[in-house]
Amino acid sequence: MIRHLMLIAAASLAAGTAGAAMPVFVANCPTDINVDAGRTGVVYINGQKASVKKLNDNAYDFKAGYITISVTNNPGKAPDVFYTGKGKANGVCTVTGFEDGKAASAPPQQQAAGVSSAASGNIPCAQTKSQPMGQCPFTVEREGKGAAMVKVTRPDGRMRVIFFEKGKATGADMSQADGNMKFKATKKGDLFKIQAGNERYEIPEAVVFGG
Repeated sequence: MIRHLMLIAAASLAAGTAGAAMPVFVANCPTDINVDAGRTGVVYINGQKASVKKLNDNAYDFKAGYITISVTNNPGKAPDVFYTGKGKANGVCTVTGFEDGKAASAPPQQQAAGVSSAASGNIPCAQTKSQPMGQCPFTVEREGKGAAMVKVTRPDGRMRVIFFEKGKATGADMSQADGNMKFKATKKGDLFKIQAGNERYEIPEAVVFGG
């Protein structure tokens, strides 16, 4: 409770941004918790849609199941993100991608064509049908207007590359050696759900478009 009150107070002192938009970001928290706060105001925690509670113009709580994510907006900088979980477990989350709140309502294709950018972090993944989702490190090379290559290091150490064009997942670097070469991509809110053969990946929109 004290930490929560301090978080609200800090947000109020940092204000000067009345009417600020909800921050748009992706973050990784301890104990394999993933947060995706998208442009539409929809938030996913480990792929589950979260309830959103606005505390003031600069502070929000996101809740899904037993997990609560507390966020303080920092205009022009990455937000401060904290989590509270089972047994009052809590800690600081690492923001792996974000957008300035002033640009939160801009269309995804805001990056100029031909301008490359890169980022890295972790995304939920599974290598086989029966394997529960874990965490896989990734790097992304963006070319603008929704074109990107997301390179994921699988649990067995091999790499899988997933391609995006115009904001859509179009394929992966699969071969006959992979056996099952089926590729399927769906999108729920701001989360791409990818199936490449027997492998599964969940890629937040912010990974593809950047901040």
